[in-house]
Formats: sequence, C-alpha cells, structure tokens
Amino acid sequence: MKSIYVIIAAIVVIVIIIGGVFAYQALSNPSTSPTPTPTPTSSPTATATPTSTASTTPTATPTHTATPTPVPTVTSAPTPTPTIAPSTTLYGSGGTLVQPLMNEWIVAYNQYQPKVQVSYGGGGSGKGISDFQGSLNNFGETDAPLQASDIANLPSGSVALTIPIAASAVVPAYKITLANGTTLANGLNFNGQVLSGIFNGTITTWNDNAIKSIQSSDLAAQLPSEQIKVIHRAESSGTTFVFTDYLNQVSPSSWTKSKTGVSTGTGYTGNGGVAAGIAATEGSIGYLEIAYEIQNPHQISYGAVQNAAGNYILANITNVQASLAAGATSLPAGNQAWSSVSVSDSIYNDKTETGIYPIVTLTYALVYQTQTNYNTGAALVSFFTWVVNQGQSYSSTIGYVPLPSNIVTIDTATIKLISYNGIQIPLLS
Repeated sequence: MKSIYVIIAAIVVIVIIIGGVFAYQALSNPSTSPTPTPTPTSSPTATATPTSTASTTPTATPTHTATPTPVPTVTSAPTPTPTIAPSTTLYGSGGTLVQPLMNEWIVAYNQYQPKVQVSYGGGGSGKGISDFQGSLNNFGETDAPLQASDIANLPSGSVALTIPIAASAVVPAYKITLANGTTLANGLNFNGQVLSGIFNGTITTWNDNAIKSIQSSDLAAQLPSEQIKVIHRAESSGTTFVFTDYLNQVSPSSWTKSKTGVSTGTGYTGNGGVAAGIAATEGSIGYLEIAYEIQNPHQISYGAVQNAAGNYILANITNVQASLAAGATSLPAGNQAWSSVSVSDSIYNDKTETGIYPIVTLTYALVYQTQTNYNTGAALVSFFTWVVNQGQSYSSTIGYVPLPSNIVTIDTATIKLISYNGIQIPLLS
C-alpha cells in the first residue's frame, strides 16, 4: 500500500515539473500565449498601414489620368516638323479678272516665303470652279461666288471655303474713231438701257439716238455711223457673270445672271483676249476688268456708267472703293453659302451714294476646309494669310481695290478653319 502512495506522489511531482516547464515557455513567448490575444488591438496600426497604402493608390491615379495628355500632341502633329516643307507648290486656276494682280502677288510672295511656289493659270471662273470640283487644283478662283448647282457638284462631304481676295470694277471698253478722225478717249457715257441694247443686239450703230442722247452735244455730233462690233467672253466667265448680274438689274426680262450669258458678237478667251480683241477691232466694245484697260491705256478706252443717283461715273480706285464700302457691309462666314452675295445688287438702287460706280465685284479664292496633305494645307494658310494682309498693298497700283477691314476680318477667321486630320493648321514659318 505504501508503494502505491509513493507512485502517486512521484506522478504528482512529474505533473508539477511539466506544468512548470510549460508555464516558463508561455511567459518567455507571449505571441503564442492565449492571453495576448488583445495585443492584436495593435492590428488597427497594421490596418492603418493598408489604409495609407490605399491612399497612395488614388494619388497614383491622377498620374494615370494625366498620361493621356501626350495623345493630343501626337494627333495634332501630322508632320514631324511644324513648318512648311521646302519646295511646296500650290496650283491654282480660275478667273482672269484677278490674273494681273495674281501675277504680282506670286512674285512678291515668293520673296516673302521662298519655300512655296505658286502657279496660277487663268481660263475663266468656270474652269477654276470645275478644276476645284475635280480636285485638279489646290485652290480655285472665281469672280462669281459658288451657286447652289456648283456646291452640289463638290466632292461628297466636302466644305468649300470662300475667301474674298480682291475687288475690282467691270467697265465697258471700246475702240472708236470719231468723225473728225481722232480716237475717242475715256468717258463715253453709258446707262443700263444702252448697255443692255448693245449687248443683246438691238442697238447696232455708234450714232444711235439712244447713245447720242446721253452725251454732250459736241461728242454726239462726232459719233460715227459705224456698226458696233460686240466682243464678249468665249468661255464660262465670272466677269460675264458680274456684267450680266448688272444687266439683270436693268432688264430682268432680258437678262439672267450667267457665266455664259452674252452671245451677241465675237467671243475671246479671258480678259486678256477681250482686251486684245478690242484693241485690234475698230468700232468694237466689250466688258472688261479695269486692270486690263489700265495696262493698255493707249490702245483701248473705257466709258462712264450711270449710277442710281443719275451720275455718270468713270471707274477709279476711289469710287470703286466707295461702292465696296456701301455694298459689302453684311457678308456670310467663309464656310457658308455666298451665292446671294453681289456688290452690284446691293448698290444698284442706292441713290444716297452719289459718287459710286455701279458694276463692282469681289473676286474669290476657293479652298477646301479639310486638307488631305498637311504641307499643302500649311502652304495655303501661309499664302492666303499673306494675300489678304500684305498682298493688298499691291492692289491699287494696277486698278484693284484693297479689301476693307471688315472683309479682312472675315477672311482671317475663314483661313483659320483650314484643317488636317481634324486639327487646325496654324500659320507656320
């Protein structure tokens, strides 16, 4: 029995020793102890760490949002170098009304911007428009704004910009030898009815009473009985459109506005051809852009035309400029339709402006708003910016009227619409 007690006592001692060992280990390693479970209250600190990590994530997000910034830069840089490419050539065609001035511009602009060559062929406003519709030129030129039928034949989806680049007058030019053997100088009087009768073939001689009745008595007595030889444009022409626009105001039942509206007499190509035809033909008359008369002062003469106030006005820079100021005050934006724009229509019944000349026109460049070649677009922006600003200083010396400030403002806004890949082409060097 005693031995049993000894065994039990030994077991108790062993249990106490083992318990002591575990207690010692528990005290020396608290993380394993169940009691430190509250210690994870410091886990909010650990939780705070992810929170601050999360807060840096939003901070990084703007960095990612900002990365799209370079994308517009890539899109708006269709050419690696933001400049006009050397040896860029612009091809234009169209009206001969502006051709003498265009010739001056081409030389002067090339000195200003040697990188760009401009080539311009006349052929008439009709050719300028048809070439433009067929994308055979980089810009067209016309003395008659695009009509609805012209716009309908533009490439699908395209927008044509209308840029007035000059203003001028169309005059009745003639070569007449008087009964006393002298050549009639500038100043033979015409009114709308006489011009209408001459060009539709109902007034056929220079001493017709309708002509004599509006001259001084001395001049009327010297007018010859010679047959009137009418000269007109052979091709589709903006100058013809301007002239028939005026005649349509005079006699709507006899005349319609048309680029091919005069058929009486003999046709010549271009204003230059008409000028040469008049100079070579005794007793002739034709309608002509005034610059061609100014350039041939001793070969042909031109007449004064009666305005709404009843005065006979011999066209010059001053009275044509006054006509433009009176008749071009309200104009559409360059990407809108200009078919109803006519300086002659605007001033035809204006009796308050007593000194204005009645057959006046703007002449227009045509450019596509969306360009398919960046270098060509940049050259167009450069050329027409120069034309409507510095280029106007060349106008008055050869019979053209510098553009007034309101038209320059419209032109500047229009030129800024020229784009490539949806991005405006800036004025580059």
